[in-house]
Amino acid sequence: MSTARDNMASCAAHPALVLLPGTLCDDALWEPMLEARPKLRARAAAQSYAGERTVREAAHSLLQRLPSRFAVLGFSLGGLVALELAHAAPERVLGLALVATNARPDVAGNAQHRRAAVKAARESGLGNYVREMLWTQYVAPSRLCDDALAAYIVAMAERVGLDMFDAQTEIAIARADSRPRLAAMRMPSLIVSGRHDVINPADRQSEMSAGLRDSEWRVCDTAGHFVPLEAPAELAVSVEAWLARVDAAAAPC
Repeated sequence: MSTARDNMASCAAHPALVLLPGTLCDDALWEPMLEARPKLRARAAAQSYAGERTVREAAHSLLQRLPSRFAVLGFSLGGLVALELAHAAPERVLGLALVATNARPDVAGNAQHRRAAVKAARESGLGNYVREMLWTQYVAPSRLCDDALAAYIVAMAERVGLDMFDAQTEIAIARADSRPRLAAMRMPSLIVSGRHDVINPADRQSEMSAGLRDSEWRVCDTAGHFVPLEAPAELAVSVEAWLARVDAAAAPC
C-alpha cells in the first residue's frame, strides 16, 4: 500500500484524494473501495483527525498538513469535517464528496444522549456496544446476518478505541449548520447515500444536493449507512466519475 506522503505528492493533473473516515472507523473503511478500483489508490490519502474535539479544530489540523489543493471524500462524521474544509478553504478544496452524511447541526438536546452512549460503551465494552446498539442501524436489512461484515466493523471500532469515540462524539455535538454555506461551495460535488440508511436518510441528501451548485447525487439501492463497506464497487465507480469532473475543472493544475 502506498504511503499517504507518496499519494499527497500527486501529479499536477490529478489532485490528491483525501479520505476522511466516520465515527469508529479507520483506514480499513476504504480498502474495499480501493481494491475495487486500484487506480484510485494511486491518488488516495487516508487521513485522520484523531484527537480533535470540534469540527473547526479537525479542519484546522488537517489544513496544516494537506496539499495546497486537493479533493476530499468524507464518510458520515468525516463528511461533516469535509464540509468544514470546503467552507474554511474553498480555494484549496477542488472537489467535495459526501457519503452517508448530512449538513445539519446536531438535534437540539441530543448531546446528553450522545455522551450517555460513550458511557455505555465504556461500561459494556466498545465491541459489545457496536454489536448490540449500533449494528442494526449501520447496514441494510439484507446485511443484518452478514457476520463477516459485522466483525469487520467491530474490529475497526475496537482499533479506534473509546477515547477516540469520546472525541468524535464531541465533534458530532458541536458541528455547525452547514446548510447556509452550501451555495458558496462551487467545486464539483458528489453525494452518495444508501437507500436503507436510517442514520442519514434521503431528506438529508436531498437538501445537500439542492444546496450545492455543482452536485450529483447517487443512491446505492442495496446499502444502508455503511456504503463504503456495503457497496464498495458501486461507490468506487461514482468516485471515479466525480474525480473526472474534478480533474477537468482543475486543469491546468
